[in-house]
Amino acid sequence: MDKIKKIVLCAIPTSICNFRCRYCYLTHRDEYYQGKQADIKYSPEYIAKAFSKERMGGVCYFNFCADGETLLTKDIDKYIYEIVKLGHYAEIVTNMTITPVLEKIFEWDKELLERVTFKCSFHYLQLLEKGLLNVFAENVKRAWSCGCSANVEITPDDELIPYIDDVKEFSMEHFGALPQLSIARDDKSEHDFLTSMTIDEYKKTWEQFDSEFWKFKMTIFNEKRYEYCYAGAWSMLVNFATGDTTQCYCGRVSYNVYDDISKPIKFYAIGKCRETHCYNGHALLTLGCIPGFTDVCYGDIRDRERLDGTHWIQPKMKAFLNSKCEESNETFSKMKKIVNEGNIYFEKFKEILHK
Repeated sequence: MDKIKKIVLCAIPTSICNFRCRYCYLTHRDEYYQGKQADIKYSPEYIAKAFSKERMGGVCYFNFCADGETLLTKDIDKYIYEIVKLGHYAEIVTNMTITPVLEKIFEWDKELLERVTFKCSFHYLQLLEKGLLNVFAENVKRAWSCGCSANVEITPDDELIPYIDDVKEFSMEHFGALPQLSIARDDKSEHDFLTSMTIDEYKKTWEQFDSEFWKFKMTIFNEKRYEYCYAGAWSMLVNFATGDTTQCYCGRVSYNVYDDISKPIKFYAIGKCRETHCYNGHALLTLGCIPGFTDVCYGDIRDRERLDGTHWIQPKMKAFLNSKCEESNETFSKMKKIVNEGNIYFEKFKEILHK
């Protein structure tokens, strides 16, 4: 059984989107709907070599997410194909409406598709407004039927509250279960909940979905982490277009993973996190960047059991997503933590010299 070696978060600078969701975190950034296509520096084959299992140390989890709609990135299916072909696992964040690109992916060999999962962003109000609800539902079901995994996730937004019963009815009819819930954050503030309700009102409104994903996120939201974190040693945040890479969202060291791919990658652990809370902690923490932090597993909180007893996440994918980085990597001794910190300062000093 494959176990996760590294987490690779691929940030794709495509700011084109066919939706306009008021709760989208991009609306809080300068790159809000700029309509720019990612200018990916290298070919699919070259980038796949940069992420070879030999260079990465084993089988990795790749998350592909654009500034806009991921599948509107030119040739993104070709890039993901080459990476999955190496034996890695891919999670694609998408609104599941870009049917021509989805159809290309659905044609891959089943052996590859069982290592692909879609994080299906269920933007109910936009889908309703644009008449795309059935397109979304059919594409989710096609993903399942061709051997992929797919999980349906909705953002609990105040404007959605009058439609909750409709959302639940539609979900049960088409997905056999209720959607998992995320949390909308207000990036214009100190990362508060994006809601006009009190926290008690917020919880009372949305807990009816009984979402394990939402429950876990609620436990870590706005909670600073003080434990030793191996993000950077066991994970990387990559600008997929340029190859510019850092350890995670609060990275202290930067390098380019596409430069001279004959050389090994220098992985340095973050250690003590400087952020107010863990961005993408639902993945980074459940996949084991802080050893022993939680028994909650990523595959479990993404999955749902349908009314007929079948599951959204296929067995091979779920087993992989339920593994943890700590199972495939060595933790540091006190001395190695000191050396790691020294290496970070050395790398930062080199950066300063090169400026």
